[in-house]
Amino acid sequence: MRAVIAALTALVAVIFPAGASAAARQVSGLHDARYCEVIELRGVPPTATATVWNTIGLSRCPAAQWRALDPGALAREFGDTAVVLNGPRHFLTDSASAEAGGRRAFHGLRTTKVATIAIRSAADLVQTPYADRTIARSNTWHWKAGRTVFELVAPGGDVYVMQSYAQIKDPTLTLDKLGSLGRRLKLPSGWRYRTRRLRRELVLATPRGATITQDELQDTYQLATSTRPAGRRVRHAVHVAGRTREVTATTPGTIEDRGTITGTPFGRGTTALVGTLKDGRLTGTFRLTLRRGSILGTFSLPFTISGNEIDFVGTARFTAGTGAYRGISSAALRVHDHNTLDGQHGRLTVDGFAAY
Repeated sequence: MRAVIAALTALVAVIFPAGASAAARQVSGLHDARYCEVIELRGVPPTATATVWNTIGLSRCPAAQWRALDPGALAREFGDTAVVLNGPRHFLTDSASAEAGGRRAFHGLRTTKVATIAIRSAADLVQTPYADRTIARSNTWHWKAGRTVFELVAPGGDVYVMQSYAQIKDPTLTLDKLGSLGRRLKLPSGWRYRTRRLRRELVLATPRGATITQDELQDTYQLATSTRPAGRRVRHAVHVAGRTREVTATTPGTIEDRGTITGTPFGRGTTALVGTLKDGRLTGTFRLTLRRGSILGTFSLPFTISGNEIDFVGTARFTAGTGAYRGISSAALRVHDHNTLDGQHGRLTVDGFAAY
């Protein structure tokens, strides 16, 4: 349940997603406004739903009221599978135009319904920092000229603007600390954090859906600029080879490999892989960092051991990308990773097709 709670917090850490029976709403005076969310989870995938209740426009989420809420007691009171308390957070835009629904008070804390999200699979509950998530919502954010904005720049040049910072993992994080936040973040290879003073008003409109990402502190950023040219995706043959070695894992209980790759159609780049060994299989996620962008994916690799050597033979899929590879996808890619048991001499091959 703890993993589900963390993932739901990441999934809905975006205020004003479009929900059913929503009405148009405009809210101003939002810069550094504190808010909180109560998330009700009902059912289990593929028929689970998460209903999100938000305090924006009603209060600044008084600390005493927020601390008094007990998620377990709320779940029993409302007949939910679980209740997640998502906050406190602080909004960074000056105003927002979006959609919202009805209202409810949780033991005196007034909230507005801002989303009902279908949870159809376990994949909907996967939390990966610096990975895109697309939210079906219609909103417009406004920043005044002269404001300082905080941005992530991904490989290939895509830019994400921070829309809210969180005091969930770090209760001491404040607006005046965001300028130096980049020194704290464990950014993936090729990513960078920057601050920028706006010379003119910034308007970020998403009439058909928003692409968001989070850092490891659960601060939330929305895609503002994509460098991929408009046009249809093209199918490419993939033939990649690489060398990897195991490094000290940043997440306990996982295996982390890093290395270099080269081949068609991406050229040279680096790879970082994080996985878990269980039931004779290594499963996890990987990230390729390339000259024109980056690629994220998943893998599932059964393994066999012979003497001092280990072979992983299975499949992988490309699931997302930045820069030239934004929107990349693939069918199952064939993967073979031959290594020594100490993990220091990996030889990797990946073959198949991808569209981007």
